[in-house]
Amino acid sequence: MSLIILSTLVSAQSCEIASELTGAAATIDKIEGEWSCDEQSSIYKATAEVYTVYISPDPDNASGVIIDNFYGLQTAARANVVGMSLIIPNQSLEGDFDVSGSGIISSNHKEIDMTYEVDDGSGVIDNATALYTKE
Repeated sequence: MSLIILSTLVSAQSCEIASELTGAAATIDKIEGEWSCDEQSSIYKATAEVYTVYISPDPDNASGVIIDNFYGLQTAARANVVGMSLIIPNQSLEGDFDVSGSGIISSNHKEIDMTYEVDDGSGVIDNATALYTKE
């Protein structure tokens, strides 16, 4: 009888451990969703602008995310999760916008402090900062 109980306990604990996410997957799970983006830009947007972005897991990259409506462009940028950081590698978005940058994720996963560069193809770089907040 005690062997059956022990076997059941070990089996139940194994299922719990297997279902826990670790590393980038855990961070992605916590930051997935809708965020308010309070953005300030050095060139293209003279005043602060607030809009919504959506962060979702990148199906092509286990440690990546997709940021929909990046820079308010109604298009998506890809980023890699490294520890508590987002790294936006240099990439071209729809409309010939080249972007790159990074972000720091808060310990409670409710804020991401972003810094990025945007080139609209003119060769003039817009240095932008944004605070993503999630309720």
